Amino acid sequence: MPPEAIPFDKVTHVNYAFSIVTPDFRPVFETEYLLNRVVRAAHAKNVKVLMSIGGWTGSQYFSPLAASKQGRRTFIDGAIKMVKDSNLDGIDIDWEYPGRLGSSCNIFDQQNDTKNFLTLLRELRQALNALPNGNQLEISLATRIVPFDGSDGILKDVSEFSKVVDFINVMAYDINGSWGDVTGANAPLIGKDELTYEGGAQAWINAGFPAQRINMGIPFYGRSLITKTDMTQTQSMAAPFHKKVPAGDRDDGLWTDPCEKVAAYSGVWKFKNMREQGLIGQDGQARSPWVRKFDPETRTPWLFNPETKQFISYDDKESLKLKVDYAKQKDLGGVMLWALNQDSTDFELLDVLQEVRR
Repeated sequence: MPPEAIPFDKVTHVNYAFSIVTPDFRPVFETEYLLNRVVRAAHAKNVKVLMSIGGWTGSQYFSPLAASKQGRRTFIDGAIKMVKDSNLDGIDIDWEYPGRLGSSCNIFDQQNDTKNFLTLLRELRQALNALPNGNQLEISLATRIVPFDGSDGILKDVSEFSKVVDFINVMAYDINGSWGDVTGANAPLIGKDELTYEGGAQAWINAGFPAQRINMGIPFYGRSLITKTDMTQTQSMAAPFHKKVPAGDRDDGLWTDPCEKVAAYSGVWKFKNMREQGLIGQDGQARSPWVRKFDPETRTPWLFNPETKQFISYDDKESLKLKVDYAKQKDLGGVMLWALNQDSTDFELLDVLQEVRR
């Protein structure tokens, strides 16, 4: 998607992803020319742009970085340079995850990561404040669905983070997938445990992060698996599946995780490709041979192809409206989406999210 094609009137922030942390703790990226176009187009519409640092494949060195005074200084100096060079509105840190293993080659320290992360954020806030108009520059975090791990398990109090962080974007997706035992919702609104959109919001609120500065993450994509049974014969969203992940949409390919070194499909279907490849129509209904069902427990739709036994859990206009309604009911800060280029060309999913601003 060209930067100029972003519908800036329908967003408040653009997180430019990703800058990757190097082994010597510097945040780097290779598309400055593109970032500058995004910033110019966004600022013309009074939209803020933050650099997202980290991500699933970019979080390997956060732990030793945060543990070292010099490491924090190197990282912060690099982040400040990005802000100044590209006229950014702040920094978004996506550490996956403090105190817990994310990607298999990540370094982590369950005892100390979270407290070191707080130190890093305090020092970053101080460095940003020292810039002209620095108190207007923002720090946001992309977080997992429940609060960070501390030495005694999941933190019960994250209020200190709220003093240095403007808002958090809770990644309330990738909850079920090939890593599980049975099929399930990629992004459940509600469910039997706290690993849901509703449960995640409440977990952060209960831990002391202000509701008005929590944005709940919403996926514009689905995840697919091949089941061992015909799911049209049951109303249940749970079915045993083959561990080998199938190819997803036409943009999927054999992708090699930098840590795993094994090429595999992601199984991801962008919503726009579900539409354009004929799985669902503009009315949201399935096109033969696909069958659409709506799961009453998680409040999300799913598709099944009885010919190939391919299952896809995704979100559509119906499920997103429920998520937006919940954010408004709880007086949350808003919603975050991943990712804009996965929406249909007429931005039908993004249009549903506009209701959160009213």
